[in-house]
Formats: sequence, structure tokens, C-alpha cells
Amino acid sequence: MQKIVVGGGCGFVGSNLVSRILEGGVRVVALDNLSTGHPQRIKNDRYQFQKGDLNSPRFVRGFFQDQRPDCYIHVAGLADPLSGEKDPVLDIEKSVFPFLNVLRSLEESGGAGHMILISTGEVFGSENTASPEETESPFPDSSYGVSYLAMEHYLSVYARKLKVPYTIVRLSPVYGPGQSLEGETGQMTFWVRALFRQDKGEMPRLTGNGMRVRDFIFVQDAVDAIFAIALEKKEGIFHLGAGTSFSERDMFSKIRDVAGVPVDISYENAYALGPQKRILGYNRLEREILWSPATNITQGISETVSWFQRWLG
Repeated sequence: MQKIVVGGGCGFVGSNLVSRILEGGVRVVALDNLSTGHPQRIKNDRYQFQKGDLNSPRFVRGFFQDQRPDCYIHVAGLADPLSGEKDPVLDIEKSVFPFLNVLRSLEESGGAGHMILISTGEVFGSENTASPEETESPFPDSSYGVSYLAMEHYLSVYARKLKVPYTIVRLSPVYGPGQSLEGETGQMTFWVRALFRQDKGEMPRLTGNGMRVRDFIFVQDAVDAIFAIALEKKEGIFHLGAGTSFSERDMFSKIRDVAGVPVDISYENAYALGPQKRILGYNRLEREILWSPATNITQGISETVSWFQRWLG
């Protein structure tokens, strides 16, 4: 493989993915509008950075006509489900429209050798099973889930038109070093921010009773799997979670214990998002590329908290 383009390459998952691709000896271009991303997250100067807005058809068309990547990995879009619940149009404007611009531009430029969409387990709702397989039909019950399911369908339509392989990777909640304190990566960032900003009157908030269960995955494990999929040009849908379930309350308690910061938890019912339990696991990844997570939850949280402590001084 000669070159990979990562859309959203300066965000939390995107920047870690760019670093992993560089470690693998593959040329990579990080494309980002920097609305939430930061190029300095990528601790390597061997990558190419291109600032640009995927909402601009003119920019996207010119970019792909110039780059013509062997593989395009789309990690751009809203990462916080709460934003779309407050304003569903935002999900369309920030996630669906930019991805459509990419697909249309790839169609005009002749496509990429392989297209990968990083989707989310939020495409599954309360009507789905607690541990859905890749073959299960999603029934989202949130605007966020609907927008990503629409992107999955658009990808399948355009990939068939272009006659190129494509992959959909549905992620469980991702955590780890490099997260933003501004909520770029969902609820967990708000928990960590509250721990270290108690002097500003912030308090961690958990939805409902805090007993929603997910298989949180460490970011380095996630990008290892995505890079392996790209290298092997695996096609179809893959679920990517840690396979080990924890409630949001348990996760926060572990973060608090590792940080050594005493703080109370506030519970709120501001929005209902997703089923009480959803475990994506990694069964297909293990079967087809012999991949499994390398980081347990204690190690992952320890590395995450240590990173925040160093970053915040």
C-alpha cells in the first residue's frame, strides 16, 4: 500500500490512527478542518497535513483529484451523541453531508483502492439484541445512530457504483491518551474534565442511574485493528469493542480511583440514548485476522489518567 488518507486525521481517534499508520511504514495524509482536531497530537513529522472543510464540495473535489489514495479512512463527524439529540440537524450537517461530499468526489476522481467508514455501535437501539452480530439489522433510537446508519448505506451505494472494496467498522466507546477536555469524544471526556476542574465548580454527570453497560475500547487497540483491516483490505462490517462489559458508573469509579481525586457523581435524565446494555465485541476480527485487544481496562484507564495529569501539569 502506497498512501492512506484519514479524514478527521487530527481528532482523537484520527490522530492515533495516523500515528499507527506511520509506525507501520505507510505514507499517510491527515485531512482535517481543525474545528476540534489538533495537528500537534501527532508526534511524528513524516505525515502530510491538509487543512480543509469536507462540507466544501469544491475543496473535497480538488483534494481527491490531487491525492488519489490507495485507501481512504473516514473518521470525521460528530463524536458526541448528545449534540445530535439537542439538534438533529447538526448530525446531518456535521456528519452526513461531509461524507456525501467525499463519496461524490471519489466517484468523480475514480475512487480509492479501499474505502473504510468508522461508524458506531450507536446504530443499534433498544430493539436490538444486547450483543449484536455484524449480520443483525440495526434499529437506532437516536439521531446520532440514524446519521451514522445513513452514512453506512451511502457508502454501500457508492462503493458498488465505483466497484471498489469497502469496510464499515462499528466502534464501541473509545477512550485513551489524546482525548480532548472539550467533549470531542463523548461522555468520558466530561468525567475526566470534571475530575481535574473541581475548582471551577464542575461535577461529573452520568445519564440516568449510570448503569448503561458498554465494552469500552482503548484507543491504541482500536487503531491497531483499523490499520490491520486496511492492510489486509478486509471487506464488509466489523464490530470493534473490547468484549468486556462495564457500566458507566463502574468506569467513572475506576477513573476516579486511579486519579486519586475524591468527587461525587451527579445523575441526570437529560436524554435517553441507546439500550441499557450493548456489547459489540470483536468476534469477526478474531476469526478473520486473529486480532484481539491487548489492553485491559485497568491498564487503559491508568495510561489515560497519567496522560491527562501530564498534559494538565
